Amino acid sequence: MSKFIYRYDTVLRIKEVFEKKILKEISDIEKTIEKLEIDKKKLITKKEDLAQKITEGKIKVVDYKSAKSLCKTLEKEIAGVEKKIYEWQLKRKSKLDELIERKKEIQILEALKEKQYEEFLINSNREELKQLNEIAINNFNRKEQ
Repeated sequence: MSKFIYRYDTVLRIKEVFEKKILKEISDIEKTIEKLEIDKKKLITKKEDLAQKITEGKIKVVDYKSAKSLCKTLEKEIAGVEKKIYEWQLKRKSKLDELIERKKEIQILEALKEKQYEEFLINSNREELKQLNEIAINNFNRKEQ
């Protein structure tokens, strides 16, 4: 009996490699988003602490103006970080969509592989049955002679 060889096996392996690559990229994007979220929390905490010091009057009059401008700068930085987070989330969404497409392609190839394997088994059984019939006919002819 011959061995089953799938025609598109190399294509399937390449698709799986691409899927793993996309998964790694998604993981890297997730790490970047987490880092940006931590940076955002730090900036918010820093801004809140500064605002609290300003309202409680713990800052000298000379430093008041610079503290207010620092608050505005922190707000701009927070907005910039939020924008970066949003951009990374869009990248993650596009990668997830790409991953879904890759998974569909792999499922199609695997379904095709199963179908070809079933056809291979049917053909193999058919060939085996032909060989057994020939052997049986030859044995029958020998007995009659």
